Amino acid sequence: MKKHQWIATLLSLICTGLGMFYIGTPGMIIGGMLLMALQGAALFIFFMTLGFLGLIIGPLAIGLHIIGLIIPVIYFNYRSPKKPLFDEKRKRQLSSPWKIVLRTVIGLALFAGSIYAGYTWGSAPFMKTAAEKREVQEAAESYLEQKYNEPFKVTDVDYTWAIGSYNLRAHPVQSPELEFTLSSDEASPPDISNDTYLNLLWGQQLRDRLKPLLAELYPDQAFANAYVYVNSDIDTIERDYNQLANTDGHISQNISLIVFADLTADNLAQEKERVLELIRRLPSVAVPGETDLHIEYYAADLKTPDRVKKLERDFDMNGKPSTHIFREFDISKITSTDDIEIIGLE
Repeated sequence: MKKHQWIATLLSLICTGLGMFYIGTPGMIIGGMLLMALQGAALFIFFMTLGFLGLIIGPLAIGLHIIGLIIPVIYFNYRSPKKPLFDEKRKRQLSSPWKIVLRTVIGLALFAGSIYAGYTWGSAPFMKTAAEKREVQEAAESYLEQKYNEPFKVTDVDYTWAIGSYNLRAHPVQSPELEFTLSSDEASPPDISNDTYLNLLWGQQLRDRLKPLLAELYPDQAFANAYVYVNSDIDTIERDYNQLANTDGHISQNISLIVFADLTADNLAQEKERVLELIRRLPSVAVPGETDLHIEYYAADLKTPDRVKKLERDFDMNGKPSTHIFREFDISKITSTDDIEIIGLE
């Protein structure tokens, strides 16, 4: 079976050094293996240096690929004027169909192996195995169930090698919409901490209390999200937001609003009056504490039934640009419309 230059070139384009395995002389096979090993080593170094050597590794990997492409071209175009019979013998060497197929498959397997080894060995120090992540997941679910006396599901386990810890996402089995975060170290057994379940649960209750007020001031225009933090050591688990007023600790709450309204120079003063009225009436629905109010305004035509459903579930505008923004980290400082600044973003 005659070996063809175009096949060798195509194989070299697909995988570094594969065309050299197709040619199949001992020197070509050794050279192809060397190129593949160097590419695997380059990938290993890339991950071990966290990509900081990408500007060096990238051109090096491309260079190795080009070398693997050039060598078969030279092989087929080289002519020895003194040894024409040698040239013909060289092209027929190891050219039976089954030998060509076998060594091409071997070359492809070696290429895949070099890339896989470079990736796994290079990234191993910065990753955790499925079994290690499963141990953390099970430990977190057990911790949450014992702490809150209800079942939880951990949906995401993300390891951050730089600080040697896990970031997790979870939700109560009975309330999948209430997704919160928590942390774990990499010890065995894991030490679970920093869960935000109560912060979001209190925020959900505050949001429900806000709805009548928003319906009055912003009919079918405003959607709210809230987060509540209590800076104290509470011995018992207090699920009721209303009871936080009886706790001995500093309470801070963040209220975020998305408002669909076309603000203009003509109605901006009226909107400031509405914001002031909202601020004056917030203490009637929120427990005493420091309140941070953040309002983002969007064009009225962006309010669609599908977006409303998503906002009620995810509170995310998916990159849609807001037109104006208001932010006050402590609404107790607001006493008049002169203190309110609604910033235009367009």
